[in-house]
Amino acid sequence: MLRRFPCRWLLASAAVLLVIPACGVPACAQQSAEPAADITFALRDADHIATWPVAIREFAIDGKPIRFDRPVHVQGSWLRTVAVTLRNVSPKTIVQGGINLVFPESGDGSEAHPYEACWSQQGQVPKIVYLGHDGYHLPPGYDLQKPLQLAPGADLRLIFSACGDATQAKLAGQPIHQAALTFTSFYFADDSRWSAQEYFLPPLPGTRQWRRVTPNEFLHSTGAGQ
Repeated sequence: MLRRFPCRWLLASAAVLLVIPACGVPACAQQSAEPAADITFALRDADHIATWPVAIREFAIDGKPIRFDRPVHVQGSWLRTVAVTLRNVSPKTIVQGGINLVFPESGDGSEAHPYEACWSQQGQVPKIVYLGHDGYHLPPGYDLQKPLQLAPGADLRLIFSACGDATQAKLAGQPIHQAALTFTSFYFADDSRWSAQEYFLPPLPGTRQWRRVTPNEFLHSTGAGQ
């Protein structure tokens, strides 16, 4: 049965149809996209690069290599496309490590206003890290962590897809022009570690005190070449 509608309804409907094309698909997509920005990426603590256990082979955004200390134009969900390739330049096998991408303009580093950051890690922290005076206190899910065996000279590709979108959402509305790559701790197959620009050997039996050593002592310590 043919239904008849009042003329005023037809006029209103026509007005709606005329309005819809004003926000077509390309225009609406542009409105919802992340705003573009020019960000300069830096490598934090680069003056210690000679003693690092890893070297950065490539830093890329959306598959395109990026150079440090030069403005880079980014747009959309770019953070999830960041990839960093590291090479193990130490004489030991790395079993855990990673890198952070920190935005220093997003806070002041305090507990109340921390810097926003996105990080990527692989591997499993050695159990000795969780050794207390009454035994091991492993965190929940420890046994579910995928082990890493990054031999000397091997490369590791780290991606930021897991935290990229969430971090960008927190940065929305903030003028961001700087970002810094900084390493997390790196652990080795002999339970030694590199953290905060320094090397440490594992505690001796019966103790829980990590032993700080020089880079040269680390290179010649027990377990080198594992």
